[in-house]
Amino acid sequence: VWDLQVQAPGGDARLAPVSFDIAAGEHVALWSPSGSGKSVLLAQIAGLVPVARGRVEIDGRQLDVQTATAMRERMAWMGQQPHVFAWSAIANISLGRDHAEPQLRQAMACAQLEEVLRGRLAASLGEGGTGLSGGEALRLALARLALDSHGAGLLLVDEPTAHLDPSTARKVLQGLLQIAEGRTMIVATHDARLARRMDRIIRLQPCAMPADMAGLEAKSC
Repeated sequence: VWDLQVQAPGGDARLAPVSFDIAAGEHVALWSPSGSGKSVLLAQIAGLVPVARGRVEIDGRQLDVQTATAMRERMAWMGQQPHVFAWSAIANISLGRDHAEPQLRQAMACAQLEEVLRGRLAASLGEGGTGLSGGEALRLALARLALDSHGAGLLLVDEPTAHLDPSTARKVLQGLLQIAEGRTMIVATHDARLARRMDRIIRLQPCAMPADMAGLEAKSC
């Protein structure tokens, strides 16, 4: 990432331009307060949000509108608000794609979902996750990540432990580290416990505020 302006289209920049290198196989936490722009930065690295200034390179190749689709085939994404469809748990994990039974079972075991969904694997879940707790929905997303990570060298994970109780957060983190073994992983987080388990923490700096805005939140750089 080189001199990247972290900014969603039509939004304000809340972070100073960022530059950093991440080595293959490294696990890195993007650290800053909640709402400061980490999720936007992660989406820019994934090619989901356009880059207005600066650039993102993966394996020495610049990510842009021409290369983003091909590069995303080598990535796996886990968002902080996973959508649950009115499908069975199995279909929600596989998202309708064909996967071998052992791969599905392994993904569920990694996310510690088998016990949680015992007796409900074939039953339809409520649209939007009705009937699932926040932790259960995140573990479902973790199982999706485990399944999608086959062939993916880069995992992009957005606030995987936000709003979870300590016990559930610990289980999600254990599953995440298991999935990420041997892969590069970038995690956007403001969870100090999660950040400490990464190889490195990149602390993102907020935009500098003009003197006449002292004590107020800066709206843009």
